[in-house]
Amino acid sequence: MTVEYGGLKSNLGSDGWTLLGIVRICTVLLASIPIISIQYFMVRFARKAWWPMAGLWHRTASGLLGIRVKVVGWKPHDGPVLYAANHTSWLDILILGGLLPNASFIAKSEVAGWGFIGSLCKLHKTVFVNRERRSDSARQRDSLSDRVRQGHSLILFPEGTSTDGMRVARFKSALFSVAEQADEASGHNLLIQPITLAYTEVNGMPLVRSQKPWVAWVGDMELFAHLRQFLSRARVEATLEFHAPITLAEAGCRKELAAYCEREIRAGLERAHRAELRLGPRASLPAPAEVALMDGTERIA
Repeated sequence: MTVEYGGLKSNLGSDGWTLLGIVRICTVLLASIPIISIQYFMVRFARKAWWPMAGLWHRTASGLLGIRVKVVGWKPHDGPVLYAANHTSWLDILILGGLLPNASFIAKSEVAGWGFIGSLCKLHKTVFVNRERRSDSARQRDSLSDRVRQGHSLILFPEGTSTDGMRVARFKSALFSVAEQADEASGHNLLIQPITLAYTEVNGMPLVRSQKPWVAWVGDMELFAHLRQFLSRARVEATLEFHAPITLAEAGCRKELAAYCEREIRAGLERAHRAELRLGPRASLPAPAEVALMDGTERIA
């Protein structure tokens, strides 16, 4: 049976569901009830302290779904940051939302109407941007400016859509207009940091090209069909590489800023595909130190 829920086509039939998948989705739903309930009140009545519970939900869901994250080169910054990342799947939201403190996503306005998914986005204080209606530009600018003045960071997917995880699509410099607005709101002290997010292993084995559809959610693939497919995998490993941050002044303009972020992220994805970050760099370079974190992630200095 195929239904359309909040603009997303979903096949709700029982075919393809494994016992592991059913257990996982039920566990996530049960764990979400208390966390989301608390988050609802935090967003309404303690707006400055909204992220701890939101981040906890993302980390909890990631862990229950079998996602393990390796973090490379992350150095926390004081003040707001605009994170620019490549986009492969809905899994990106769970990983980035659980790791980047006080960071809200920037999403297209139609996501707000995606039923329960849209409600979850609002609980994470997602900034919805309408790229078509110029009449909304002033309201959107004020919303972004207020968020940055409060010290919150932002997460942007400059490709504008998800990809197959094997490549980086051309970054849309127009989407970096939010960098100009946020930079002005921060007194021109905003850092823009590119991030490469690569899915590298499934069940301890390298994730090869033919297996990328297990994690990539692209095109008109049904949400529940992809969810069933992913939940049947025991464990997925993702590598999150942070690149050198830059300011808008250093980049010169948003076009050059988009080019810099695209170049760094593409190079990071190529390294992940060559397994340099998992198997170690070439012999001429010192081996990175890995530190196992309590939440199941690993950080590489």
